[in-house]
Amino acid sequence: MNSALRPAVLAVLLLAGCSGGGGGGGDGNRPAAPDAAAAPLVLAAGVTALPSGPEPPWASAVDLARLGVDPSEVDAWYDLTTPAGEPFQFEAVSRRPGNAGAVTVGLAHGSDDGLVPAGGPSTIAAAGIVPSGSGALLRDAWIEARGDGFGRLGLRGSIDRPQVLVLRSEAGKRRSTALVRLSIGPESDINLAARGGADVPGVTDARTLYSSDSWMFGLPTAAVSGDRVTVLAYEGDRADPTRYQRYEMRLQVDGAGTVTGGASEEASPDSGNWRDHEVAALFNTLALVHSGTETVDLRLSFDRGATFAQTVVLDRAAGGWTPRLAQVAFAADYTLAAVFWKTPREGATDLVLVAGRPAAFDGGGSPTRFAFDDPVTLRRVEGDVTPLLTGLAWSGGGDLVVGYGFTSFESLPDARWRSLTQNRCAVLPFAGEPRDTLVEEEEIVGKDPSVAVTGSGDALRVFFAYEAADGVRLRVSGDAGRTFGPPVGPGDATTSFPTVLVREAGGAAKVDLLFLAQGPEGSEIHLLRWEDFDGAAPPTAHRVTRASMTATADAPPDRKVPGAPLDAILPEGGLRVTEVSWFGYDAVVDGEDVVLVYDEQTYDAWTWCGGGWAGERMGPAAGGGVVFLDGEGGFVPAEPPPLAPGLRSPVPAPDPEQMHQLKLLRWR
Repeated sequence: MNSALRPAVLAVLLLAGCSGGGGGGGDGNRPAAPDAAAAPLVLAAGVTALPSGPEPPWASAVDLARLGVDPSEVDAWYDLTTPAGEPFQFEAVSRRPGNAGAVTVGLAHGSDDGLVPAGGPSTIAAAGIVPSGSGALLRDAWIEARGDGFGRLGLRGSIDRPQVLVLRSEAGKRRSTALVRLSIGPESDINLAARGGADVPGVTDARTLYSSDSWMFGLPTAAVSGDRVTVLAYEGDRADPTRYQRYEMRLQVDGAGTVTGGASEEASPDSGNWRDHEVAALFNTLALVHSGTETVDLRLSFDRGATFAQTVVLDRAAGGWTPRLAQVAFAADYTLAAVFWKTPREGATDLVLVAGRPAAFDGGGSPTRFAFDDPVTLRRVEGDVTPLLTGLAWSGGGDLVVGYGFTSFESLPDARWRSLTQNRCAVLPFAGEPRDTLVEEEEIVGKDPSVAVTGSGDALRVFFAYEAADGVRLRVSGDAGRTFGPPVGPGDATTSFPTVLVREAGGAAKVDLLFLAQGPEGSEIHLLRWEDFDGAAPPTAHRVTRASMTATADAPPDRKVPGAPLDAILPEGGLRVTEVSWFGYDAVVDGEDVVLVYDEQTYDAWTWCGGGWAGERMGPAAGGGVVFLDGEGGFVPAEPPPLAPGLRSPVPAPDPEQMHQLKLLRWR
């Protein structure tokens, strides 16, 4: 196998990681937060945590008894301002130690212009506030978003009078409660600037692949093999969009635009906070990696997804750890790298690599079976942290680059929570010593670093995109990941979830930096493009998708509520939002092209009050079927074999009225 992946060499990387690695700027081995009665509850605008303050005089006027909250349980107070009628957005996030187990983030209406709200959660919508979150349901006066190990509730909208919201986090026996006052006043960190940007140039294909009304749909990831784009996404029961059962759905679209698919049952209890699946492709071989409840599984197809002939358990949970955020990538010689996080309930958190290579081929040169090495720890972080989605990139010479990050939550004496995110880059060369460099460390709530590469060996150039206090940043290493240059980026604190893609054309590095940006009407995908990254010309800014927020009173009177049970009709009130969903996009390079797949979601504030759409059950329901590297000798890329037909089962045509629209965009 590739010498860069030998366990003896990787041990050097592990030791370097435990000593803080190269690059300076901080220590990755921070102790876990002390055990406390409070659960982490962090409010953030973009990735920047919002500061809380001392108990204010207005708090005593909020009627908490009707919400079942004792005033002594409140441990944080927030005073936020917004101009009347101006859009705002922020989110509340919480986690559970070990990143596993039930977590709930709840929302209730504390007061409306100083008055006790009459009614249930519908008054939040009537005030102009739109909540959104995975695994949400109604419980008495509360809207509760539920997750496994991690919970998130997003809040956006605009108001014309003061509001007080009550937010509550429950993680096992730990609970935190916060009061948030939204006052009419000057712009603050939660307010959103108008969005601009020209349309993406060079678009050659734009289509909707699939649609769904299920609350379980989302978290797409994509790969390209030959003339086919393969998309992996979670899906629910098409006959009952409110059911908590999830499926892992596979879709393919060929060069003619024909969409085919297949699916497998998903047993994970999470309801959509973690992207615990990924797909990679090389010619006829597809690799689907999945972080399950107790195992990390890899399924291999040798006919472009028509069948899956080999399933491998890469690692099995033992000692209380939980697998999270698996990632997978092929080198050009079929060497396969799968990485995932082992997040314990106590002790250390490990980033793990499993490498594999073909063990047998058919007559056309396609693999028919893979063999895998034992798991190796790339980095150990002492304590309990929340990992970020990992980026993987292989160079054309067989060097593996891993862009990763993690966030620690520390309980401070004043009951506030400090969230510290490290972004790091590990390089495992085809020949030479591995290294691990700290790119940046900041007090933010990170989400998703991304890497891309050009060159190889000592000429390896690493492009690393990540989040900082001022939003998405891109830094470049010209010395194979040892050091990184100054950051560039949009300079917008509302941006997050970056993806960096690089193509070499005529000796120039053409760079596309994609990211999510919070606009006045919702979450959108934006793009910074450098036609020649090393040239004098600045990047051009482009708006890839457009969010919208409209009053539901303006919708057709017979318009069905997206995702609602039966045929619920929209009331004349509230807001309808169309935006890119949480972890809602993936993008890959296909030759000279960029292929973007994204989930555009439409939902209503009134949907929370539809009644009966969200049940109490989490996890799989009973029954139910499927809804449809050796350093010696040099690196030698594989030759393309004859391509197999791939998936052939038809899928339903997209319905534009459904809540989720899975779309594809291709540009050059």
